[in-house]
Amino acid sequence: MENLVEMQEELTEKMIALLATGLVKGASLKNHPNNLIGWKQLLTINIDELIKVVSLSQRIYDRGKIIDRFPQHYLDLLKNITRGLSQIRKDQIKALSDLQSQIHKPSQATVKLTSPYAPVNNQMTEHLEKDILFLVKMTNEQKLGRTKTLEEELNNLTQTLREDLEKSNNKKFSKTSKELKNKIEKIQKVLQRLMNQLSRQTQSMPDEFLNPNAFKRLNMGKLSDALKKMKAMVSRGNFEEAIEELKKMEEELKLLANQIHRADSERESFLDPETMKTIDNSIKKLDQLERRQQNLAETATQMSQKLRQQQLKEFENQVDKLFKDLLHDIDSIRNLFKGDEKFLANHKAMNQIKNYIDEEIKINEKIKKLSQATVDSLQSEKLDHNFRKLKEERKALSQLIEKKGLLHVNESQEFKEALPQLLKKYDSLNKLAKLKDLNEFADVFKQVYPNVLRWQHKIRTAHNLREDISNKLEDDLTQASQINNTISKKLGSMIRSIKKNYASSITRDQKKELKQMEKQEYQLRKESQKLSQQFNELSKKNPMIPSELSQGMKQTERHMEQAEKNLREQNIRKSIESENLALKSLNETSDLLKQMKDSNGKTKQARRQNLRKLGTGSSPDSRRGGATRIQKERVLLPDETQYKASKEFREEILNAMKKQTPRDYERMVMEYYKDLVQ
Repeated sequence: MENLVEMQEELTEKMIALLATGLVKGASLKNHPNNLIGWKQLLTINIDELIKVVSLSQRIYDRGKIIDRFPQHYLDLLKNITRGLSQIRKDQIKALSDLQSQIHKPSQATVKLTSPYAPVNNQMTEHLEKDILFLVKMTNEQKLGRTKTLEEELNNLTQTLREDLEKSNNKKFSKTSKELKNKIEKIQKVLQRLMNQLSRQTQSMPDEFLNPNAFKRLNMGKLSDALKKMKAMVSRGNFEEAIEELKKMEEELKLLANQIHRADSERESFLDPETMKTIDNSIKKLDQLERRQQNLAETATQMSQKLRQQQLKEFENQVDKLFKDLLHDIDSIRNLFKGDEKFLANHKAMNQIKNYIDEEIKINEKIKKLSQATVDSLQSEKLDHNFRKLKEERKALSQLIEKKGLLHVNESQEFKEALPQLLKKYDSLNKLAKLKDLNEFADVFKQVYPNVLRWQHKIRTAHNLREDISNKLEDDLTQASQINNTISKKLGSMIRSIKKNYASSITRDQKKELKQMEKQEYQLRKESQKLSQQFNELSKKNPMIPSELSQGMKQTERHMEQAEKNLREQNIRKSIESENLALKSLNETSDLLKQMKDSNGKTKQARRQNLRKLGTGSSPDSRRGGATRIQKERVLLPDETQYKASKEFREEILNAMKKQTPRDYERMVMEYYKDLVQ
């Protein structure tokens, strides 16, 4: 993850440099070029630099994709940066090509104030500005996460050290001086890593991450010195002094923890309230579209089933006779291929080729092992021996391949290997014929028929194929093709009759209903189109919005348009398919939106949990600013004389209540009052 953060910082620097190329000259802003040569220079620089930015962004995306902890919205940002800038680069290349043709014209004129090349440059500027803003947020969020992890690790180590020191001081537990010093050294290493992380962050974007003034108040060098003192104290056996020094250090760490958790709670969300409102409204709209599309699909399905039942009654006798004939034809082909399977299995040459194939596999395995052994023994005395053995095995393989060729059964062996799959298809056709499923039977048959024709052609045109095998296979495949041709004609005739009857069987009321459904589908498509445009605009404003939203809605539009066309043509079966595809696309887009919403909600919830809640009854750890834990220290119970607070104590509390809330606690106090009224 650290390498990715560094790559992201490099990407940010490159994007800022590219942005400055067209905006800044020296210490002042510069205008657009006022001549073609100037535009050519600017576009050439942009095109060259954009490819570097796009390549680096793609590399970060590829690496982040294989990291489980790399959030999806980070990937969406990187993907949008890559896609957007790639398209802008293409536009700039096109503009540069046009510009060069203008330069070489005989009558060159100066560019007007409204240059045709300004929009493509402005587009890049706008894109880069948004990309940089969100990329910086993304990088700082990753740094903050890393800092939190280090701070928590440091806190846990400090707590463990304190417990060990207290036990050693009370002589309840004996930790050697070396073990304690090792723990202190481990704390020193974590502290150094934390200091480096904080230093890097405050040097780059302090306002986005940590209050620099508060950071200056944290004397990190003092913490390091305290650890050195503790090591010396432990070496001398002064555990009590070491504990006191550790307590001072914990106070400093508490300030640091407060700052880190406050920064975490105050950082901005990637999705602003307006965007979240749009997402909420879009989810509701998609739910409505899904319900309406579902109703249309169900209505079309019911109508289709009703029409099919009518047709079954009308064509019942014809369909029964058709499938009786088809079942006989399919079984004839199955018997042919089963006979071929048995013939090839018992043929002497085919058995010989099988033995050769098994032997070839063994030799290839030996060659693989010997090749590796030869490479491994380059500096060994066994090199000559391994190389000689490798040469012998390769020679044996060559001789074996030659023997295989002399059998003249290569094509028949391929057919033998393909036969089980071919028979499986005809077994499926046999089952479908028994079920009398005309549409499914036709779909499977369309896949099988061409396959048989291909094998017939391959066996017929094979060179040097054994005559006895060739004659047998060619005759059977020719016969199978003829039967397939008969099946095709029977199927085609029946399907044409049913289709012709199907159109005439649709009643006037059903036609009116189909017309209404077409209008409803049209309305759904238009509403989906608006959503698609809305998502497109949203992704332009916020590069964290995945482009899949707009693409998903465009896909939905296409399915709805096809469903609309099928309804207009009264092709109910096809319209159902398109409606179901549209429904699936709507579901996927809705799921993506809900995922974005949930992700943003979890982030907010996590931030709220990091805040210390006032009045909740949980006791904050005195050594740390963020988390709460059960105190393990001994507490004395008050006796009957201590039930009443002293007058001075009450006055001190009253005076404190009259004063203004400390600045560092204003947000937490407000959070507390919000919780009370919610």
